[in-house]
Amino acid sequence: MNMLALFRVALLCCICTGPAWAQECRFSSDRAANFSGNIKKVVISAGEGSLKVSGVAAGVNAKGRACASAEAMLSKITLESRREGDVVYLTVAMAGGGMGNMFSFNKYTSLDLDITVPKSAQLNIKDTSGDIELSDVGPTEIVDDSGDLLLKNVNGDLDVTDESGEMRIISVAGRVTVKDDSGGIDIEDVRSDVKISVDGSGDLSIVKVTGNVDVVEDGSGDISIRDINGNVVVGKDGSGDIRVTEVTGKFSVMQDSSGEILHDHVRGSVRFPAKS
Repeated sequence: MNMLALFRVALLCCICTGPAWAQECRFSSDRAANFSGNIKKVVISAGEGSLKVSGVAAGVNAKGRACASAEAMLSKITLESRREGDVVYLTVAMAGGGMGNMFSFNKYTSLDLDITVPKSAQLNIKDTSGDIELSDVGPTEIVDDSGDLLLKNVNGDLDVTDESGEMRIISVAGRVTVKDDSGGIDIEDVRSDVKISVDGSGDLSIVKVTGNVDVVEDGSGDISIRDINGNVVVGKDGSGDIRVTEVTGKFSVMQDSSGEILHDHVRGSVRFPAKS
């Protein structure tokens, strides 16, 4: 067997067994940051690792657990923090770029974060990988590369841009806007409008919305929409069934490539393209 064949076998074995960083934490240490007083906005830039953000009465308290495959790498995982007026910045920095390159199969670094923020503060989150859980927070904007999202009890608008992973949104007092490449989306109890600008793949479920629902573009996967006080519009649907029920306003589908369109208990007019 030549060297190229040996490399292919080694690479295949590594992919099949999964990365080491997802299964263990050989070396670990704590990270922390605290701020008190009047805080109106919190900006979080997280790396690899889980992120949990909860709303409290006042102040910012961040606790983290850094994890690395080697003790020398542990000191290079930092939680940088600063305050500029009423804005707090929390940034995770990892020398070596987290998992490292594809030839460093046994090297890993991560930082799991648990953060409390004022309930009324505006949140701006950018995350590389790992699950995110939010609860009892103010208006929030999230840009996420990968990992599952659980976002609940948001007191204000919610704007999410997500590359991959499952997404569940529960109880939002403001408008919800989502742009998602892949993974299922489950949205429930929104007291304003819901706009899905892009949904690449995965099932989409939207239940109990006070305002309108606008699905601008959906690639693949079923769409289920129920209990909507406003209008429902599906602009462009690629593949998968569309099921709509209990709508106070109108229901329209502008373009549909494949799949059934089913509707029931729609009080307003219904419009969708005829099948060719």
